[in-house]
Amino acid sequence: MNDPQKPTWYILGPGAIGSLWASYFRLSNFHVVLVTQSARDSNTIFLDDGYTQHAVDIEQITLAQLVESKQPIHNLLVTTKAQHTISALKLIKPCVTEDATLLVIQNGMATKDIQSLLPKVQLTVGITTDGAYRTDSCSVVHAGKGVTTIGNYKNTAISDELLAQLPNNYLHIEPCDNIELRQWKKLTINCLINGLTVIYDCKNGDLLGIPRAMEEMNALSIEITQLYQALNFNLQDFENPYQQALRTITTTANNYSSMYQDIHQHRKTEIDYINGYLVEKGRQLNSPCPENSRIVKAVKALEAAFQDNE
Repeated sequence: MNDPQKPTWYILGPGAIGSLWASYFRLSNFHVVLVTQSARDSNTIFLDDGYTQHAVDIEQITLAQLVESKQPIHNLLVTTKAQHTISALKLIKPCVTEDATLLVIQNGMATKDIQSLLPKVQLTVGITTDGAYRTDSCSVVHAGKGVTTIGNYKNTAISDELLAQLPNNYLHIEPCDNIELRQWKKLTINCLINGLTVIYDCKNGDLLGIPRAMEEMNALSIEITQLYQALNFNLQDFENPYQQALRTITTTANNYSSMYQDIHQHRKTEIDYINGYLVEKGRQLNSPCPENSRIVKAVKALEAAFQDNE
């Protein structure tokens, strides 16, 4: 049942995180509209939260139907892959109200492009350590309970009103006054782990048993630290990337990275917005990033291989 006192949330991106949040919004009695690329046979999402199986009915609408209907969107959660975000937002831009709240939870660094496209919205960034995966298009498993940190893109304080409009009963959500720094820290970890899990075709934790992979991880760490020096970052704000990556792959040892999952499902990855983002930053500063470039080329080669076979 919808609580009329709670706002309607549109969710762009029906992947694992989008489906997870849609389910928890509904279980919290929010009205939710899941925006999909194409129509689905069922409006039910089957959620396994690790303890209970939930069958959650969620209203769904395709991108084309949403554009045609011109429904006003006041609250939008974006969980699409970074490489698909801008094209999708351009389609529904006429529906997004100028004062809309837009919460973006994704890997990579596409936030600046989103702010340029929708300069007047209240842009909020989320960084999550929740682990989730889909077993099919209508089923999602909450595999690892983590924390979602959210902050305004302009690094101002999050309002209590916004926090109250989120599914806090089911997800651990914390405010952050410097979300940009958190984004860079998350990007660093993704750069050290995700591409290597693709190259070595393994879970996060399996990297620990591959000496060559660990050597490459250390080389990436050194290169990223040098780039951050070129960017005039305060390195005291950052833990040693290699040590941070070791701790992350230990605590997420049984997880498959999102990039690994994309490759195995023959989907284009977010590599351009992760290691590729650092490569471009390095190019702008005349600070080459050969280790990150090698990761980008290797992942793109795997993408091209499955595209050639389809």
